[in-house]
Amino acid sequence: MLSVNGLTKAYAGKPAISDITFTVQPGEVVALLGANGSGKTTTIQSICRLLEWDDGDIILNGASTRGSPGFQQNIGAVLGGCRNTNWRLTAKQNADYFARLRGVTGKDVQQRICALHAALGLDTYADKEVMKLSTGNKQKVALLCALSYQPAYVMLDEPTLGLDFTTIAELQKIIEHQSQHSAQGFLITSHDLGFIDKICSKVVVLDEGRLLFRGSFPDLKAKLFTYEFALCLNNNADYKTILETCWQGRYIHQLIDNKLIVNYEAAEQCLPTMHFLHQHRLTPLELTITMLSAETAYQTLLNQKESV
Repeated sequence: MLSVNGLTKAYAGKPAISDITFTVQPGEVVALLGANGSGKTTTIQSICRLLEWDDGDIILNGASTRGSPGFQQNIGAVLGGCRNTNWRLTAKQNADYFARLRGVTGKDVQQRICALHAALGLDTYADKEVMKLSTGNKQKVALLCALSYQPAYVMLDEPTLGLDFTTIAELQKIIEHQSQHSAQGFLITSHDLGFIDKICSKVVVLDEGRLLFRGSFPDLKAKLFTYEFALCLNNNADYKTILETCWQGRYIHQLIDNKLIVNYEAAEQCLPTMHFLHQHRLTPLELTITMLSAETAYQTLLNQKESV
């Protein structure tokens, strides 16, 4: 098991992450979500031992990674910017090189590299150095290197960045197969919530360096809002009365430039407001009802600031 316990890190006295705790079990696919600057990259870099943290610990199979030099054989990573590749080598040469660095050699690893190379659509570019590949194909090479030596846990930082739909679908199949049949654990950061929704069973959400949510994907979805109601009346509008009289159930609201914005979960929650407007003969300057995308709904969770 990979366990992050009370992880804390500051830069120049300013906290980047504070008391972050979660686990990744063998065969588990976990999403690490958060806005830019929330602490996702600091967390992943700490797990990979690319930086030293200030407090807390990271435990891999019962031992702290700080005192276990062999932990690198059990951790694979794809970091932003495809930094885990040698640009003067081909994709297969890269995968073989990084596997050998971790002491993984032999027929099995070569067969695995060939299978992953084909699944990621890299066979067409087999003779090209990485430096001559497109951004999307460089990302594929980084994925190949991280998966080739079959580490126990794989850190994927924005793995779908620059990939086409076909390759994303293949990546999903690879992750599902590796987690189910090889018990590999995955920790994935991504802004592609559609991709995350399909493959992750557990979610960790960070906000401004602190843990905002930790739990199952169904539990996260239960916290998200489905609709947004936006209403703009004249400058003398009594929005407080509208909220107190008309809105029931779970919702959040904000008032921006004389516009009332309500995020809510059930379609019928807005009906009392529509009746109120009709009953009091109020003509809106603007009235919109929108079904939120997954990404926008996720942002409403950040607005709630509910620590779990």
